[in-house]
Amino acid sequence: MWQLLTLLALWLGMEGVGGVELTTVQRRGLQVALEEFHKHPPVQWAFQETSVDSAEDTPFPAGTFVRLEFRLQQTGCRKKDWKKPECKVKPNGRKRKCLACIKLDSEHKVLSRMVHCPIETQGQEPLESQCIKVQRAGEDSHSFYFPGQFAFSKALPPS
Repeated sequence: MWQLLTLLALWLGMEGVGGVELTTVQRRGLQVALEEFHKHPPVQWAFQETSVDSAEDTPFPAGTFVRLEFRLQQTGCRKKDWKKPECKVKPNGRKRKCLACIKLDSEHKVLSRMVHCPIETQGQEPLESQCIKVQRAGEDSHSFYFPGQFAFSKALPPS
């Protein structure tokens, strides 16, 4: 029994429970999301990322689309100091659950972004339509073909 528990503990340690290992483009997307979050006037305190629940990136001809779900918690610092390492998370600080959709070009410059971080007690409304708009930023509209985009009709036979 102890051997099984030891193996389980080792496996969980290797898996990194509570977080996702981010790629370079995902890390850049998270940086953009945090900058965008701290720009909003209602935000007065600095928040720090406590975990990344999911991260995915999809390459497109115009760049890479990054979708992130992560959690933030309030620190004791003002929002202008959010990058400072001495800003520590307040144990009873406000918590937020964020969804960020960011489109970066090949040089990791932002083409489009959408960052939504409601207070964790609020419900998360569906924002997939906004994410899809971000995903299509910079793309040629003719490179996607959707059902119903084209209509064909058959001519009537000559009478």
